[in-house]
Amino acid sequence: SVCGYVEVLDLLLYNARTKKQRTNFYMPMIRQLLGMRDEPPNNLQRRVTLQSLLANYLSSHGYQTIDTPILQPTELFLRKSGGELANRMYSFTDAGGNKISLRPEFTASVIRHYLENADDYEIPLKVQYNGPVFRYDNDRLYRQFHQVGAEVIGSGDSNSDGEILGLAFGCASELGLLNTEVVLGHVGVLHLIFENMGLSQKSQNFLISNLPRIKKNKAEIETLNNEASNLGLIKNPCNNDSAKLIENMDDVEALKLLKNLFRDSLSGLVGSRSTEEILGRFVYKLRRGDTQESIENGLELCADLVETRGPEETALANITAIIKKYGVDPNVLEPLERVLITFHSLDKNPNLIVDLSLVRGIAYYTGMVFEIIANDNTVPTLICGGGRYDGLIKALGGKDDIPALGFAYDMDSIIGLLS
Repeated sequence: SVCGYVEVLDLLLYNARTKKQRTNFYMPMIRQLLGMRDEPPNNLQRRVTLQSLLANYLSSHGYQTIDTPILQPTELFLRKSGGELANRMYSFTDAGGNKISLRPEFTASVIRHYLENADDYEIPLKVQYNGPVFRYDNDRLYRQFHQVGAEVIGSGDSNSDGEILGLAFGCASELGLLNTEVVLGHVGVLHLIFENMGLSQKSQNFLISNLPRIKKNKAEIETLNNEASNLGLIKNPCNNDSAKLIENMDDVEALKLLKNLFRDSLSGLVGSRSTEEILGRFVYKLRRGDTQESIENGLELCADLVETRGPEETALANITAIIKKYGVDPNVLEPLERVLITFHSLDKNPNLIVDLSLVRGIAYYTGMVFEIIANDNTVPTLICGGGRYDGLIKALGGKDDIPALGFAYDMDSIIGLLS
């Protein structure tokens, strides 16, 4: 019948329409995360080959290979580095309620491994590693990158500094990167300079951590002066008379004097704190902070130091002249000079630059710091960094202060140079 034909026609038209709709409908593609990348066969093979080259070189110098999990407790990376790494880590809470992070660097993981297995090792312990690390960093093209590195645990003299610097430089030669520049600084020497100027530990840390800001823009000095005041690093002028009264006394003598002076005022006090605790806190407040003049001198010295970057002999001469101007004993430079002597005794003759304003980006460094820069391309490329971090083991739960130092190579940067 006509009605039957119409029904069949409607059905055919419906199927045609729905088929067209099904053909045009598709699931959206899921793309990789920003800052991550795949490694096609050729790139992967190149990286593996270069990593094996470095692994064999480090093994020939007595470095055993270890590996650590990519996931680590978040606190492991924050306890010493603090907020410096906090905003650059990939962190989350797992199903068990644990705060964990993808490792942003290897050193803290290596130290954790050592502390958990110290009975199985003798020091000095020499280890090497390789693998991916993760940092949310807008200055990097990729946020997952691969490192090859080495650490020495339990060796604290300047000879070790020179040897690890020589080993790091030797890695560049193994890779065929011949046009390299070694930049050497020393956080420990900076502390000695500021200590020689009479600055407190807090003020020393403040000045050293802000050297990159001063290097980038000397106009920051005025801002930093205000920040020092806001942070309580500068003594309150109102306390000067009281502070002078006890400035040449130790804490015991100062407390005894103040107890006598405030004998009547404190006799009627009641509360959770004892008289000794109240006066002890008072002494701390009186002595807290440095003078406005000493902070200003420290900032001015920083501004002078950032201009001394250069070849070894020239830089050391300029640094010596600057610290003398501020009344600092030139002997504070001895730790840096000893590193250089050991390094040169290894017959390493790179393009060596001394830069005392080099402090690197992680707060746990306590002594020598260095970077290796490759100039094989049109743009200088940072390929390696390292230094000494003697306080890290105790900060991560060790019973004793055990000296340690190391370095890490950025394999992705190297592949980019050699491709």
